[in-house]
Amino acid sequence: MLRVRQLGVVALANVYANWDQHPGMPTELKRLQLDPRFVLPTSSATSVAVTRGNAAVLTLALDALQTMFERPDIGTYALVTGDSALFDVIGRLRSHRKEVILLGFEQFTSADLVAAAGHYEVLDDFFQPGQFLGGDTPPSPEAFEDAESPDFNWEPFILLLARLEQNLAFIGLKYLKNHVLTSAHGCENTQESKASLIREAIRLRIIETSKVPNPHNKAFATTTCRLNRAHLLVRRTIATLPSEV
Repeated sequence: MLRVRQLGVVALANVYANWDQHPGMPTELKRLQLDPRFVLPTSSATSVAVTRGNAAVLTLALDALQTMFERPDIGTYALVTGDSALFDVIGRLRSHRKEVILLGFEQFTSADLVAAAGHYEVLDDFFQPGQFLGGDTPPSPEAFEDAESPDFNWEPFILLLARLEQNLAFIGLKYLKNHVLTSAHGCENTQESKASLIREAIRLRIIETSKVPNPHNKAFATTTCRLNRAHLLVRRTIATLPSEV
């Protein structure tokens, strides 16, 4: 949602599931300004088996097409999915001159869907597939303003980013994860550990993310990061460095 809100004013934001299986979540989603849309669960009494996943995609597709006709003022649709069943829906939206932005995990996103949308953003740098909210109530964004991780030293990570910013036009998240981070910066030498460190830095607002044109493939944007120099912990860490950092 942080990324989508950078693109413009969000008119509608729906999330699809059988919420009977996720008690308490609809309330949290409402607090985050998301509309929980109930999806009918599979029933053994029906003669045609419909899985919850297919039911969610069907409901999403119907909502998208209904919105296209009822809300002509909405020009951009952001779909967080990788299901190829939405291929035709994306085609219908684009044929009515709607911009479609697809967000998903590379491993689970249909290549046909990526081609149909034209604008694809990868979520792998921020979350891992299967990572869900726990039982605790998510804190408000303001709670992260100057938050720190207990018993974790962020100084090596922050100093690394400060020095990279001196020498690079931008810092790609994939570049940071795949080629720069080491155990010296607070993570293990595994891709998952490095990705987890980056996600935590984003969650705590130690770093901010944005998009820049990909120098190797202009069809796809590159996700970049930079230090949030308004963050108290960042200010404290770089205060002792030379003034040009």
